[in-house]
Amino acid sequence: MNISDILADHARNRPDHPAIEDGARIVTFGALDGLVDDAAPNLQAAGIEPGDIVAIALEDSADHLITLCALARAGAVIFSASAGASEAGFAKSLDSVAAKAVITSGARSPGGERLWLYAKDLCQPAAVSFKRPATGDGDPVMLIQSSGTTGTPKSFLYSHLDMNAWTERYANSQGWTADERCLSLTRMSFTMGRNLALGMLCLGATVVINRTRAHDELVTLVNQKRISYLKLTPSHMIPLMEYAVDKAPLFPSLRAMVVGSAPTSHAQRLLARERLTPNCYEQLGSNEAGLLALALPADQDTYPESVGRIVEGVEAQIVDDEDRPVPPGQVGLVRFRGVGYPTQYLDDPEATARAFRDSWFYPGDLAALNDEGYLFFKGRADDIINNAGAKFYPIEVETVLQTHPLVREAAVFGWFHRRYGEVAVAGVVVSADVTAKELQSFCAQSLANYKVPYVIEMMDELPKNAMGKVSKVELKEIIERKLSERQAAQPKS
Repeated sequence: MNISDILADHARNRPDHPAIEDGARIVTFGALDGLVDDAAPNLQAAGIEPGDIVAIALEDSADHLITLCALARAGAVIFSASAGASEAGFAKSLDSVAAKAVITSGARSPGGERLWLYAKDLCQPAAVSFKRPATGDGDPVMLIQSSGTTGTPKSFLYSHLDMNAWTERYANSQGWTADERCLSLTRMSFTMGRNLALGMLCLGATVVINRTRAHDELVTLVNQKRISYLKLTPSHMIPLMEYAVDKAPLFPSLRAMVVGSAPTSHAQRLLARERLTPNCYEQLGSNEAGLLALALPADQDTYPESVGRIVEGVEAQIVDDEDRPVPPGQVGLVRFRGVGYPTQYLDDPEATARAFRDSWFYPGDLAALNDEGYLFFKGRADDIINNAGAKFYPIEVETVLQTHPLVREAAVFGWFHRRYGEVAVAGVVVSADVTAKELQSFCAQSLANYKVPYVIEMMDELPKNAMGKVSKVELKEIIERKLSERQAAQPKS
């Protein structure tokens, strides 16, 4: 079934229920199916055919969501591009997926041989009849890319069946219902934001569009609009917790506030439950596999160092270098399998061979799994630090640094050293004056000497991708440049 077909059922069964709320504009399910049936033939009239890759570069809005549904109904393959990307970055993104057309708000100038379409034109009453293509089930509906934090993003396809499996897994694990009122701080230009919005519509729930920027406006929006489900990342959550100092909990009526895209410390979780909402969940997932593990408040208290329990519908194993399962609690490579997973990256056989083997997906992460199904993330397999033969994981050092009361964020990586082979180097963001030496002494209270960061660099912010994940490749480059500049500035004897 095409993911847009269920909108017709909602239009019949709950026509007056709000599907999208965008400021003063309310689109009911009764109206939404008709709006999609207008936009889909407009896409066809513009030259979009089944299987065409269409990039959509729009800010979050009702028209953005209507256009996504219309692309699915027309049989096109959706590729979400960032509306805020630079011209060079935007062009590179389009070239990487061979997009036939681009849908924008008109903010960018057309160029090249691609079709340039505008949402305001597509979301008008159709002047032609719609020839509904027979697309659905195994046909591709999305072209998605990996997050790219460890190198060049890799592309893969999601079918209509895959998207339905994605929605079912989230709904079952997180308790979604048709009465949900969802607001996401993760924009629809990213996989999580887009899939969340489409999944909620497929379920018959309400998607509330977020156009706020200021924290006080967001708090008002969430509470006045009776939001039940709020999705955000740590880069959203940490400033909100600082804003909430000396205030009552910001979101007392939320059923669930779900934080994802990057791990949080247990101290941050506890603070979020105190200052934002007691119903703070943490999820672990990937663009390829969707939701993998979920930590409810009780899970967080039971196993503070865990990223959560493996969700129903996902099978996880920890294996050694020869793909043999290891005992519970032992660290190794983590692999997952479940319904709706991709089986290959496009035009990248080497990456495919590393990530997809014997029906398993290998994200390249190190972890441990206990006999209750809780996952303990240890970092990337290629991030392990080898100090004179003693190996350790950056996350061990990051966790200690983040317990210091003045450290807001920390990221650690291995650095070449002539004597030791590798040492730990940290980039930290602090909330008040503290020296690198003081932080090293703090780490030494909990860590073996060889794990204490050899260099700690104070930074205004850590380099991150658009989803809020720290880019350690860029962090290494920044710190290397800072160290080289300081060395060059030292007087020569």
